[in-house]
Parts: sequence; C-alpha cells; structure tokens
Amino acid sequence: MASLVAKKKGNKLYYYVVESARVDGKPRIVHQAYLGTAEKLAEMVRDRTAPVPLAATTREFGLPAALWAAAQQTGVWDLLHFLWPSPRSGPSPAHYLLLAAIHRICQPGPKTEVPDWYRSSILSTLWEFPAERFTSQAFWNAFEQILPEGHEALSPADDPLEQAQLRLLGLWKEKQLVSRRLLAYDTTNFYTYIASSNRRNQLAQRGHNKQGRHNLRQVGLSYVLDGEHGLSLCHHVYPGNVADVEEFSTVLTRITRMLDQNQIARETVTLVLDKGSAALANTVALEEAGVGWISALPWNQAPAELRSRATEELPACSSAQPGVRATAEKTLVHGREYLCVVKYSASFAGEQLHSLTTSLSRVLQSLRRLAMELKKPKARWKQEQIDRKIHRWLSAPFLAELIRYQLQEQDGRWQLQFDFDSAALPQLLSQRLGRTVLLTNRMDWSAEQVVAGYGGQQSIERVFRGLKDGQWLGWDPMYHWTDRKIRIHAFYCMLGISLLQYVHQQAKAGWADLSVEQLLEELEQIKQFVLLYPPQGEKGPPRTAYVLSQQSLAQQALVKTLGLAAMAS
Repeated sequence: MASLVAKKKGNKLYYYVVESARVDGKPRIVHQAYLGTAEKLAEMVRDRTAPVPLAATTREFGLPAALWAAAQQTGVWDLLHFLWPSPRSGPSPAHYLLLAAIHRICQPGPKTEVPDWYRSSILSTLWEFPAERFTSQAFWNAFEQILPEGHEALSPADDPLEQAQLRLLGLWKEKQLVSRRLLAYDTTNFYTYIASSNRRNQLAQRGHNKQGRHNLRQVGLSYVLDGEHGLSLCHHVYPGNVADVEEFSTVLTRITRMLDQNQIARETVTLVLDKGSAALANTVALEEAGVGWISALPWNQAPAELRSRATEELPACSSAQPGVRATAEKTLVHGREYLCVVKYSASFAGEQLHSLTTSLSRVLQSLRRLAMELKKPKARWKQEQIDRKIHRWLSAPFLAELIRYQLQEQDGRWQLQFDFDSAALPQLLSQRLGRTVLLTNRMDWSAEQVVAGYGGQQSIERVFRGLKDGQWLGWDPMYHWTDRKIRIHAFYCMLGISLLQYVHQQAKAGWADLSVEQLLEELEQIKQFVLLYPPQGEKGPPRTAYVLSQQSLAQQALVKTLGLAAMAS
C-alpha cells in the first residue's frame, strides 16, 4: 500500500511516496520514490488539475496589430476619421480605407476576401465590428462617400483626395517625419485588365508598359516620398499614354503647392529625379520653382572628358558609402552652369556585369539558332524580319557594343555571321560599368554629398519593386474599372506604404539592419491563440485566454519595440 512520507533533512521537509510490505513477518519499505519539497508537490497538483481547453483558434496578430498601432501613433487614424466621420452605427469610410490599406499589405486580394481575413485577424477584436460589414458592396458604398460621382474634374481645393494628401503632409511635418533636405520623385505604371470597350475609364490607356505588357491598358503613377523616413508625401494617377517627361510639369506644380501650403521653404528642399525627367524644359521649370534638385543625366549628355576618367582617378568616398568613388566639376548643361558628378559603384558594376554576361550568353545562343534556321532549304525570311529580330535582341544595355553581325544574301538565301568584340569589353569595364552621371544645382555640395543625396532614388525604386512583386504591398490585382475607384485604390496603397515605412523605422530601433522584407516575415509569424476553457462552475460562460505564439529573439524585440503586447490581452 502506498503512502506519503516526509523526511526532514536540515531545515527542510522532503516528501516521498513509499510502499510497505511484510518481510519475514515484519513491516518493511520495499519501494520509495522521491517527490520533492512541498512547493514542488503543489506545482505538480496544479499541473495535473489544470483544465484542458475546449477549443483553440488562431488569429493574424503581428502585422495587422503593428499597422493599426502605427495609424494611431502617427495620428493618421484621427485624421482619416475627421475627414470621413463615422455614421450613427457601423464602420466609417475611414475604417474601409484603412482596412483596405492593411489588407493590401497582409494578404493582397479582392474585396470579396476581406471579410474572412478580417474575421481571422486581431482587427476584429480591436474594432468590434462583425465581418459581414466589410463586404465588397460595402467597400463600394464607402468609396462613393469618399469621392462621389461627378467629382472627376474638381480643382485641387475641392478634391477630397487632394485635400487628404495635403493634410497628411501637414501631419507628417507636425510629427517631424518630413526631411526638408531630400524628396525623391519617380514614375511607374501598372497594367490593368480593363476592357478596351470600356469608355467610362480615361486613366487606363495603352502605352509603353515597364513590365512589358504593352497589349494591356495601363495607368501611370507619379510618386514623391521623403528620402529619410520613406513616407509617401504626394502621388498622382495619370493616363497610361502620357510620357514621364510630360507628367513632370504637372507633378512639380503639385509639389510646390503642397510645400507652400504647409509652409515648407522651397529652397530647403532637394528633389531627386531619375534621368527620365532630365529634359531641358524640366530643368528650366525646376529653376523657376526655386527648389534644389539632383538628377541622373543621360550618359551621352555628360562631358566626354569627365565620363571617361579612369576609375583610379576618382576619389573614394567615406566608409559611409563603401565601394563608391565620385568626382565633381562645374560644367555647362542646357545653357547654364551646374555641378556634374561622376559616380562609380563597385557593387553596381558587379550587378551590371552579371546581367550583361547573362544577356550576352542568351543572345549569342539566339543568334546561333537564327543562323542555323536561315540555312534550312525551306527558309523564307525577309531582311526586315531578320533585322527587327536582331535589333530586339541587342536592345539590352551594352549588347550592341559587344556583338557585331553581318547579314548577306547568297543564292536567294540569307547568311548570318556574328562575333563577340573582345576588345570592346575591357573598355566597357574600365569606363562604363558601375558609373552614373549626376547633375545638380547645389553648387556648394561636395561630390560625396550629391551621391548620398541621389541615394534617395533607391528608396523609391524599392517601393515600386515592392508594389509590383507584392513583397511590400500588392497593388495588383486591381479590380476597379472607374477613374474614381482607381484614384481611391492608389490613395490607400500609398497610405499603406507610409504606415509600413513608419513601422520599419520604429522596428530598426529594436533590431538594427532589419529590411522591410525581413520585418514583414517576422511579424507575419507572430500569431495569437484564443483558448476556450470550460466554465469554473456548473453555470456561466466559458472562459477565454489569449496567448501569443512562441517567438524568436527578433520577434520578441519587435513586440517590445512596437508596443504590441498591450493588444495581446
């Protein structure tokens, strides 16, 4: 028979389970098992008697919670709610805008998927609205309140979305999240599946699509972000058949108007442009606007002596820009004196060389197959067809300088000869790869300052890549087909980028060198488990407990830095 026995050792009691039996007619302990102190015994009893959960569900927690916290901390939520107040009951248009932005970051998809995602996220607990309130039709109705029909040709002062952008810029300025030193500007376009027969849409037009989908209608997006914090400051959706150079004059007017209305001195701002906007008319417009600017210059417009300078002659930049060399000199461009900078980046040269060798191998194989095809007895090719095909293959950067070909006709058949120009490659390596020519009106800046300033352009290019491949925020799929809905789509996408960039800036304080992609990956892995326990007595509702998933060191740092623990209970 088993019994509990306490043995005193020193000043403490230790407990054992013992079994006794008669041995030779006398009671003896035949087996004992050590249990520990009284505290350990109590802990064992608690563990054995703890209730087993009746059910458990999982919620998306880390990413939606961080974005909602960012909307509150920055004042974005208060501003949206002020612009589009709540009705007597139910969500406001501000809820629909913010939910659309957060959903595009967490799980891009059509509005028909939003209710199920919302139901499985922490937002359903924080907002306390039933998921049925966020149907596709409900979004449509809310967007009609934001930009009603008949508002296609409003002045900026009367346009709700223009005013919202203006107010957001004022908010970023008030929160000291706008750098007066550097603003990055660029344009891109997104293809759509809007039918060619749809005459109600004027924004979606056919043009040169940067993703190669020239057969589809597209919309253009011009975009300005803060070069330091990455926040969206100004954007504009324009017809897809408008060239980037033509769009710039419209954008510059919008930028200067927003600067003036928010009392940001123009001379304190430096606008960073890519070479697609470096036209004479745009340079004149920038000078008239009174803003500073840095622009990439097309290679053939740079001074020949400067661009051909040997790499060893270019001074190395500081350790803040490893592998970068740059030199500057004043030069006449577009009839005025500006500061011209030649920048060499070893990493950029490596990327270009890798891309060049890959393209070179592919094109040489294509030329070889074409030469064999031309030799077939039944080959019927016209010279225009052959030239057009070869010119398309050689359109990639630098290939036309490295590949030489000859096309001759003999006995009614075409013969193709081609060769690789080995002498051109060393010159390309020493005088072209890795180089960028910059132009600026900041005459008192050093070459290194200009190069560092132009680095803001990389931020906007990362945003565009994140929008198109969906790693940051999924612009596609865009199912809207009216101009007003496309503009609202652009607005909440750019709003989402701002919230994501704000979270990223906060997160780097707790985990340095964390990229946006790593941030998204870590936050997506933080889940919340909802455990349903039986009631304590015979009556009463079931008990509910909330617990976060097991976290890595990086995730623990993010939860602490972003203040997410308060939302977990």
